[in-house]
Amino acid sequence: MYLYLTTMTSKGVLVFDFDGTIADTINPLIRIINGLADEFSFRKISSDDVHILKNKSTKEIISYLNMPILRLPLIVRRIRYEMNREIPTLNPIVDMKHVLISLKQYGYSLGILTTNSRDNVVRFLNRNGMDIFDFIRSTHHLFGKHIVLKGIKRVHAKRGFRHVFYVGDEVRDVEAGRKAKVSTVAVTWGLNSKERLLKAYPDYIVEEPEELEGIFSILAYVSRAQVRKMVKG
Repeated sequence: MYLYLTTMTSKGVLVFDFDGTIADTINPLIRIINGLADEFSFRKISSDDVHILKNKSTKEIISYLNMPILRLPLIVRRIRYEMNREIPTLNPIVDMKHVLISLKQYGYSLGILTTNSRDNVVRFLNRNGMDIFDFIRSTHHLFGKHIVLKGIKRVHAKRGFRHVFYVGDEVRDVEAGRKAKVSTVAVTWGLNSKERLLKAYPDYIVEEPEELEGIFSILAYVSRAQVRKMVKG
């Protein structure tokens, strides 16, 4: 586990990305993108491309595949539609269900912010016995998550939650959190590699779901000064 900025808190709001963070969607996503490549005239992802793409941001991936920018909103909608068919076969990231239940028990408010559709997320959660989230937000805008995060932060501040964290597997998740001025946790089991995520400077970066429980169990019970002392020691 690597720790950057020590923005510590007691119990707060944990907002999770869905694709690649909670649900294991990487292979279905590649299959869907390749299925749309001919229709929208962009490059297909080969087996040799996978490693290359893990070291690129979303914007860099779009450029690498030569996706038409003006048709990007339509492509995103089609991906959401096609992903609906994949929901019955999708599995949670290993150990994520246990970790999420534990975080809920620590007293955190849990939410999801995704560019996938809300219906897809709800179906997945119900199918996998993970209906434990307090809210689900969906946006059609691939690079508009920071706008929704700002709204989430504002609403929960009125409810007495001072600290919001965004957990995601992509560089754009880290960038969204930074724009919204919320702490970010990057996970390395999704789309982007650890090396690429490190370059985005998240507040935290973890390599196993259990590390999320480790971070937030500490933050739930100790002060900022205590954790800083632990980190320095």
